Amino acid sequence: MKKSLINYVFPFFLLLAISGCRNQEKFTTEGWNDGDGISWPKRYTMVEDLLQNHKLKGMSYKQVINLLDYPQRNSHTDRSFSYEITRKMDLADTLYFKSLIFYLNKDSVVTGVKVYEFKHEKKIKKK
Repeated sequence: MKKSLINYVFPFFLLLAISGCRNQEKFTTEGWNDGDGISWPKRYTMVEDLLQNHKLKGMSYKQVINLLDYPQRNSHTDRSFSYEITRKMDLADTLYFKSLIFYLNKDSVVTGVKVYEFKHEKKIKKK
């Protein structure tokens, strides 16, 4: 009896511990925009919830701006705009960069969304 109880309880707590380690939080507009204009500490933890629980494809440019505020970058050549999620620097070198890119059609409606990641060849120091 005792052994069978351990066989069920231990895996449950192990699964609970592993799932609790995921660094995610529910998306909010306020949290997304929380930052100093150079870094946005909550975006990294919110981007998965944003992508999974908000129908971004099909939104107009204006609707995205109302949800996420103005983007950090606009491209006029390929009808895209992006939001910086996180960046790790080593003096002047960018070691790691992650952004959320939106693609628009000619009517300014979102046709695609993707997460772009860049990793420099140098080893990233964990803080």
